Amino acid sequence: MYIQASTHADTSRYAPMRTPIARARNDADWSSLKEVMDLLRFDGNPNAMPSDSLFRRRRVRSGQSVFAMGQPFGGLYVVRLGSLKSVVTHDDGSENVVSFSMKGDLLGTDGVCNNRYWCEAVALTDCEVVRLPDEGYFSPGRGCNEMERMLYWAVSREMAKEQAAYAVSHAAKSEVRVARFLLMQAERFAAMGCSPRRFTLAMTRRDIGSFLSVTLETVSRALSVLNHLGIIEVSNRDITIVSAEALKTYEG
Repeated sequence: MYIQASTHADTSRYAPMRTPIARARNDADWSSLKEVMDLLRFDGNPNAMPSDSLFRRRRVRSGQSVFAMGQPFGGLYVVRLGSLKSVVTHDDGSENVVSFSMKGDLLGTDGVCNNRYWCEAVALTDCEVVRLPDEGYFSPGRGCNEMERMLYWAVSREMAKEQAAYAVSHAAKSEVRVARFLLMQAERFAAMGCSPRRFTLAMTRRDIGSFLSVTLETVSRALSVLNHLGIIEVSNRDITIVSAEALKTYEG
C-alpha cells in the first residue's frame, strides 16, 4: 500500500514508499477492490483477484490538480466523487480542455506510454479519486491477470469515450456541437444512475467552448436557442432536457 507524501512538500503527489496496512489503514482513506470494480462498472470475475487489495483515496479541492502536465507518471486514478477537466497548456500559454471526467472515469491513461502525464487533471468540484499505483501494474515482467484485464478494459473504454467526444467536437455546426455535448452529458449521468433529464453541469461555459472548439458566446447562444425552442430548460448550470428526441435531431 502507499501513503501520501509529507505535507511539507507537494501534497498533491504520493511518496513511493510501502507501509503495512495495519499501521496506515483508515477505512475512510482506502477503497476495496470491490468498490473499484463497481466504480469502473467492470463485471469481471472478482474471485480471480486478490480480495484483500486496498487502494488509497485522495481528496482534491475544487481548482486543485490531481497531476500536472509533464509530471512523471505515478499511476492511474479512478474518480470516486466529483467532476474534473483535463487541460493541455500550449507554449504560448493558451489552454485547451480535452476531456471532462466524472464518477467512475479513469484518469492518467495518457501517462503510460511516455511515463509522463500529457495533460493536467483539474478538479471542477471537490473530488475524491482512488489511486491505482503504477508499481503494481505497469512494472516489467508482470503477467496478465484478471486485475490487469480490468485496467485494460477501463483504458479501452476511455479511448472509446475520447473518440465519441472527438465526433461531438467536430460536428458541422457549432450550435449542433453544444446539443450533442448535452446528450453526451445526459448519457454519462445515466451511466452513474442519475437522472439523464435533469442535471447540473460542473464546468463553465468557457470550458465547454474550449472542449468543443467554439467561443463562449456560441455556447451561450446555442443554449438560449435550445431553451427558446423548448428542447431544454436552462437555469445557470442547471439543465432540464424537455425533449431528448428533439435534441438528438437538432441540426441548428
